[in-house]
Amino acid sequence: MAKTYKAPGVYVEEIPGLPPSVAQVPTAIPIFIGYTEKAGISTDDPLTSVLINDIPVSEAKRISSLLEYESYFGKTTSGSLSLYPHLQLFFANGGGPCHIVSVGNALETIAIDNLLAGLAMAERYDEPSLLVIPQAVLLHTAAEAYTVYRAALLQAAQLKDRFVLIDCYGDDPQTLRSADGIGPLHLKYGAAYHPYLKTTLHSAVLPPSAAIAGVYAATDRDRGVWKAPANVSLNLVSAPSKQISSRAQDELNVDEVAGKSINVIRTFTGKGVVVWGARTLAGNNNEWRYISISRLFIMVEESCKKALNNFVFEPNDANTWTKVRAMLENYLYDLWQQGALQGAKPEHAFHVSIGLGLSMTALDIQEGRMIVQIGMSAIRPAEFILFRISLAVR
Repeated sequence: MAKTYKAPGVYVEEIPGLPPSVAQVPTAIPIFIGYTEKAGISTDDPLTSVLINDIPVSEAKRISSLLEYESYFGKTTSGSLSLYPHLQLFFANGGGPCHIVSVGNALETIAIDNLLAGLAMAERYDEPSLLVIPQAVLLHTAAEAYTVYRAALLQAAQLKDRFVLIDCYGDDPQTLRSADGIGPLHLKYGAAYHPYLKTTLHSAVLPPSAAIAGVYAATDRDRGVWKAPANVSLNLVSAPSKQISSRAQDELNVDEVAGKSINVIRTFTGKGVVVWGARTLAGNNNEWRYISISRLFIMVEESCKKALNNFVFEPNDANTWTKVRAMLENYLYDLWQQGALQGAKPEHAFHVSIGLGLSMTALDIQEGRMIVQIGMSAIRPAEFILFRISLAVR
């Protein structure tokens, strides 16, 4: 509606010429939960402690370097069980910004209630897209460890904005698939890795999740979240704790009974220690089998959700629908150009439907629902490359 002017003069009216845009959310920003040397103590910017179920937990601190971690949470001392070496692995393998939640002093016994309290604190933060709890494997039993991981998967499924990296308790992948293991729910929101890693950090043997988080961050930064975080060499790692053969990996990569795929870390001549798997725990699910697909959809869903918040309470009519469709199509077109979606033409790669008779009924509009339907043809990794050769007889 035109504005009414009462005094003579020249007035400038700015007319928006472009539709609103989708701001892509960051990916591969982990939140580490565990015990530290100091509970977020810094003389310049101390963190406050919050009671969660009567357990003091630090507010999450966003850091970008190992030096910054040291200033808030300290360094490993003799006899301690700290997050510090895990953060060393993370940054050495390409890690960048991350969040730290301290749930206790590194000289204390690792307790399940503390880790669950830290997980509850992580739920309060929107930016993290990876959940990493490497000290869960130090709990007393496999049942306790996988209780923590099941809670992490539940949080990821409820928030739909994060992915869980899981270590095998006792360096035994069968514990993950056992009755006390990870369970059957929300498997597309997590991936498991095996075996543990022999590191050059005072010869410590550590679970792989922190190093894998660094690989995710580097892959997302260099190639995009749609690139499988695999076939990458690990730094600060001298060897896996176990040598896994191709035949042994067959059983870990494909679980005919429960479908719980476990990604293997192997040693190859000339390549070093390499991440050699790219499956979610939902290994038998054709839709959500691959990490890259699951994380791509998490990113797109979260990005579009935040962009669509601008249209809450806007008129639910054709004008609004046109703006929404243009905004989402521009975003998906950019993803297609970057190689995230497959198809020779944009219409082969994605579609956006919105409108009466397309995505909504008259009742939907009357009840205040604006429904948008998005379809994407995601790129799948070439997990199996078959090289066929035959002798030509003339």
